[in-house]
Amino acid sequence: MKIERRGMQFDHLLSYQAVLSRDRWQEGIFIMEDLAVGEGIYQNGPFFFSATNNEGESSSRSFTYYMPIIGPISIEENDEFHFRDKFVIEDALVMRQADQLLDFYEAETKLRKYASEQDISLEARTYVVLLEVYNEIMIDLYIPIQEWGNS
Repeated sequence: MKIERRGMQFDHLLSYQAVLSRDRWQEGIFIMEDLAVGEGIYQNGPFFFSATNNEGESSSRSFTYYMPIIGPISIEENDEFHFRDKFVIEDALVMRQADQLLDFYEAETKLRKYASEQDISLEARTYVVLLEVYNEIMIDLYIPIQEWGNS
């Protein structure tokens, strides 16, 4: 299992927020795709999303979906959809899909276990980047670092 340390940055994104059951995580992507087609918005980077556990609720998670787009746009913002000028993660542990694990939840567990063994404090939020390569989807998993060891 190859684990790296790096950051991530995207400019000009649409975001969508939803609370979904763990097995329905793809629904937010479909909603974003429908919005892009309906509004004539050009996507220029990979979809990615964040997931956080909901306190006291193991069957659902809070998801925020991100779609990089060609440039700034005006949309009617509401509780679900927003435009973001920039998205940055300065420092994270990263695993590519995560070396053939069954799903990103299993990869997240392994990455968090590794961090614990290395005395690395991670944020609660996990980011999943969906990379399309030769009509296959690869997943990069990012978990931002809060603190590294005694530093």
